[in-house]
Amino acid sequence: MKKETIYIADDSPIQLVLLEKVLLREGFAVKAYSNGPDLIEGISLDRPDLIISDIHMPELNGFELIEEVRRFPEGESIPCFLVSSKADTIIREKVDAVGADGFIEKPLEFQALMDEIKSLLTESKQVERGVFA
Repeated sequence: MKKETIYIADDSPIQLVLLEKVLLREGFAVKAYSNGPDLIEGISLDRPDLIISDIHMPELNGFELIEEVRRFPEGESIPCFLVSSKADTIIREKVDAVGADGFIEKPLEFQALMDEIKSLLTESKQVERGVFA
């Protein structure tokens, strides 16, 4: 059975490595990017099963990243969620407005993170089965 691939983007090297290690330990294939443009380039080569992005990054922030992902032919079907240390009302409204599938506040609570990932991946598979059944 093919491992599910998760792309992650965070400009904090510590956060990126920590998240990558947790996801690898949970059995996922992971591609880690230190910025949004590199992740977008990765999508043009291979479609991930899920994307996790920090909101506050230079060059292309998490909101802009999701907008770019949604422009790909299959981009609407890739579950995307955002993480940030700021979780005010404006951030949460913007998360919904850009079409993110979820949001988790930093510092990440890893059980909540895994629950969110598993929920989004299960929902995505059910949608695919419904579309292609």
